[in-house]
Amino acid sequence: MNYNDKLKTERPRPSSVKNVIRDFNEEMESDRGRAINSAAVRRLQQKTQVFPLETNAAVRSRLTHSLEVQQTGRYIAKLIFKKLDANSLTTQLGLIDKRDGFISAVEIACLLHDVGNPPFGHFGEEAINFWARETLVQIFKDNFSDVVVLESEPSEPVDSKDSGEDKSNTQQNNKAKQKVVEKVVDIHLRDLLSFEGNAQAIRLLHSLQELNLTYTQVASLFKYTRPAYEDKPEDTSDFKYRKKKPGFYLSEESYVSELMSTLNIEAGCRFPLAYIMEAADDISYSIADLDDALDKGILDVEQLSQAIRNQWNAYKGQKGISDAVVEEGYLLKIEKEALTNYQSTVINKSHHYILKLRTSLVNDLANYAAERFVSNHQAIFDGTFDEPLLGGNDSYDLAAKTLKDVAVSKVFSDKEVERLELKGFSVIKGLLLIYTPLLKLSFVEFKSLATSNFLKTHPIETRLFRDLSRKHISTYLNSVEDVYKLEKQESDNLKKELYYRCRLIIDYVSGMTDRFALDEYRELSASI
Repeated sequence: MNYNDKLKTERPRPSSVKNVIRDFNEEMESDRGRAINSAAVRRLQQKTQVFPLETNAAVRSRLTHSLEVQQTGRYIAKLIFKKLDANSLTTQLGLIDKRDGFISAVEIACLLHDVGNPPFGHFGEEAINFWARETLVQIFKDNFSDVVVLESEPSEPVDSKDSGEDKSNTQQNNKAKQKVVEKVVDIHLRDLLSFEGNAQAIRLLHSLQELNLTYTQVASLFKYTRPAYEDKPEDTSDFKYRKKKPGFYLSEESYVSELMSTLNIEAGCRFPLAYIMEAADDISYSIADLDDALDKGILDVEQLSQAIRNQWNAYKGQKGISDAVVEEGYLLKIEKEALTNYQSTVINKSHHYILKLRTSLVNDLANYAAERFVSNHQAIFDGTFDEPLLGGNDSYDLAAKTLKDVAVSKVFSDKEVERLELKGFSVIKGLLLIYTPLLKLSFVEFKSLATSNFLKTHPIETRLFRDLSRKHISTYLNSVEDVYKLEKQESDNLKKELYYRCRLIIDYVSGMTDRFALDEYRELSASI
């Protein structure tokens, strides 16, 4: 186990800095500058964490959440080095001259972890996937005959002895009752049906904004390791956790392959620093969502206190949760101290409650994550550790689970939050439907429009195309350049072009901020 095999300075393209040799720490400093100055990070300030279109600056946006995750990730990374130093392992592991770069890579991965999320949070993801299922499947079927196959699901067999029917009649009845279902087999379409913020982040940083980050920096972002066109693994799979969601798209497959080869990452495995980024995110948002709920008045301190206690005690007797852990009451002790702070304070009472809760939990959970990293170091280094650092079925794992479950039951289900989510769903789906006519053009028609910026026979589509981002159009044209050059188009080439045309629309809409998406929808749909 030697980190010289993992922490490398290679980039997809040579650095613009000529005739200067920089070590790993300096290259990570360069990545820091590229990331912090990127439009992807700036847009996070106007994207939803939990509450869309929030005017209260104290309530978290994606940017303020990411800054908190960044700090937590830095803390965990420093704790890991403290433990490695204590066991004289830093030099042995090849980390003696990579400390600053290691910590910086974790920090920037934490800062960038949400850049691929669409407007209106996870409900925005749902809107994109809903539109894709309802719209793109039919568009691909209209253009290609081999994108789906029909499968019959057998019905319950009828016993001819009981029914009094002869065997031939029984078979005919069963055949009539069979349900015919469609299965998408084309990888282009399967890929488009699985929008995921983590996969979009990889596409945004590499293909759309072309930040040319080191492979090390981008690998630190890979939370999941399967392509979007691949099926979710079975519960018995060794990759059950690492592949539970898509990690990258078909469009970035060759880039990901180069990354994994450069950093010696086996297929389906993670990069070790990604575990730290994930733990920092899990720690931060489990507390932050409840803090925002207090600020918004969705809950008061007494209600939150009771909800935490009820949720913790409800785990007793549940499968997979230790009764001894529940009875030990780790989180209840911290919550009681926080409540005492609240009751003994006169000014800004709820702040003192959440401050005690957050300080104690961040410190304990960060130390726990660091200990789990070191204790499982070989599996984490290899990327085969198939659970999060906050897993483990003990007090700390249950504390994080409790806060998340309280947020789901008491915050995300709040009427105001749900109405905002429905509003966001309508906006994202509506925008995608507005741009859908561009996907219904033939290859020849769209090629003419894309290359000349005008299509006389289609004035609406012409205006819709001109409304798209020039940056995104340029990415599309680069992706299909080889197809456009061909004199005769085969089916596979046409699928490729349509795939990237769909990506063009998805990239544009998913990259919007909440307010811009709402304004665009109002403008284009003539809504007041």
